[in-house]
Amino acid sequence: MLSRLKELLQNHPGPAATLLFYEQDQKLLALSDNYRIKPSEELFAAIEVMLGAGTVRIK
Repeated sequence: MLSRLKELLQNHPGPAATLLFYEQDQKLLALSDNYRIKPSEELFAAIEVMLGAGTVRIK
């Protein structure tokens, strides 16, 4: 699943940093600049299909 997520992020390059929060471990991971994204409804919908509804947060 992680490799699919990486591919999805790389297919939407842009200026916004991407962070992953692992709920089980309560850890926040900042991804490298290779995974900076252009925020879009399309991207967020695809992530939620993969990871579940409500998993995308924007700050």
